[in-house]
Amino acid sequence: MKLTPNFYRLIFSGANRNVADSFYMIALSLGLVQVYQIDAGSLSLFTLIGMLPRLFAAAYGPYLHRLKRNKLAILSLQGIQIGLMLLILLCLMQTWSLLWMVLLNFVFSLVTVCLNNLQMKVIPAILDNREDLLEKSVNVQYLTGNVLDISSNFVASLLLGFMSYLTLMEWSLPFFIGALYFLMRLQIPDTAGVTVEEEESVDRLASFKTLVASRDAFYIILTEGILSGGVDLLLTLAPIYLVQQGYSVAYLGLILACQRGADLLGAILAPYVQMDPRLFFPLDYMLSGALLLLVFVVEQPWIQLGAFFLAFLIIGISGNMFNKLIYATYDHKELALVNAAIVSLYTFFAVISLLVPSFYGNITVLGLIINGATIVVGFFLFSTIRKSLGQKVP
Repeated sequence: MKLTPNFYRLIFSGANRNVADSFYMIALSLGLVQVYQIDAGSLSLFTLIGMLPRLFAAAYGPYLHRLKRNKLAILSLQGIQIGLMLLILLCLMQTWSLLWMVLLNFVFSLVTVCLNNLQMKVIPAILDNREDLLEKSVNVQYLTGNVLDISSNFVASLLLGFMSYLTLMEWSLPFFIGALYFLMRLQIPDTAGVTVEEEESVDRLASFKTLVASRDAFYIILTEGILSGGVDLLLTLAPIYLVQQGYSVAYLGLILACQRGADLLGAILAPYVQMDPRLFFPLDYMLSGALLLLVFVVEQPWIQLGAFFLAFLIIGISGNMFNKLIYATYDHKELALVNAAIVSLYTFFAVISLLVPSFYGNITVLGLIINGATIVVGFFLFSTIRKSLGQKVP
């Protein structure tokens, strides 16, 4: 299979943004604590406000879908993102009011969501709508994304031992500029359609209507959103659970390393999984749910850790399969709408997961309920989707 220049430019642009985002997020969190002495409650509120553009992505997704001049829009947003980075740096150096930081981070998040949406919209056209290149790009981007997330976070943590958070944030700028450079070299076709100005009526529910048009895929996406919030909740509560079980919090590093290692191995193995994504996910829910259930049922630490590793190995594969499901199921011309709805769904359940500990704090019961429900949903979806596909159980 011959890979096009556009393919490599797309991969390099994404790689630069991965590193830039990692450096930025770590430096921002540290800067908020050091400059503004922000407490845990205020940091949570800051994070929630920054999530609002993601939560309401489906509301403005239809407007992004109607844009025709895709390359101009993408380059403009990437340029604005770099400008916002400079303002955030200035804000930290000059110790501007915390309200300025909240506003700048909110706009930065909004620009990032719009940029991701537009890139999702044009990727098929960039790759000439070739299914082989689309699948290859999913495999490569998912693997490089995992590798770069792990390595850049590790490098950033090491660098903070030798430099300030401001220097680390400054180091993210060349990578943002690198992403802009490769985007400029991409041949991004314009969309043949109407602009917002040319047609007054815009269906603000278009994102969700497009998403639910494919029932099987929608069930999987909805389940993924709910389970993603549940897993994030359990990982957030992991330090407390360790203490409750009589372990040292120092073991948290081992658990996180185990999770990231399993994710990475899953990303490596994912291209070799030749299976209809619609059948893969129900099996994923049954297996990963059962393995994570073991973590809360058995008492032997190494069995718990082994089950945890295998569960996240499967989850690591599912990230790759999820992207393939989207490209294989939905019209490539409507991916901006689909992506906007997915972002809103995922963020909604992420916010809910952040609020759950305020109302209920028994981690063991939460783990049993979340993973038990995951298994049940897996069986239900497997039966439903298998019938709709007209396939028999292998």
